[in-house]
Amino acid sequence: MELSGAIGVWRRMLETHADLVDALEARFRADHGLTATEFDVLVNIPSTTTIRHRELLDEIVLSRSALSRLLRRLETRGLVSQSADSADQRGVCVALTPEGLRLKRESARTNAEVVRTAFSALTEDNLGELLRLIDRIHPQPAEPIEQ
Repeated sequence: MELSGAIGVWRRMLETHADLVDALEARFRADHGLTATEFDVLVNIPSTTTIRHRELLDEIVLSRSALSRLLRRLETRGLVSQSADSADQRGVCVALTPEGLRLKRESARTNAEVVRTAFSALTEDNLGELLRLIDRIHPQPAEPIEQ
């Protein structure tokens, strides 16, 4: 089924995104023993300080419970440490361990390599134009559902 116009472009963007995520996932698993979601969490934890769970949730696309489970797995692997938030005892802070920092740096290089390869057919001008076009896409917020 061939789609055209905005729907066709949107579909192609989704397909391309899925292909890129698949390529990243394969390289992260093969080179670093990580999933793409684990990489996303590691790369969003500051290298030199802690981050609160709730702040980390703002940076990634995971539910609170999924993030908690993933952080427990990363902690078990020695990649992160978790501690009570000294400013708010109800909160939890996360920090990278030295091993987590090493893996974050290595996997970030892999991420950059995969992305650069995927975009290698585009010139700097093409990339600038693509960014300008993407910036012109403005989704409208959903209308509230009346009960």
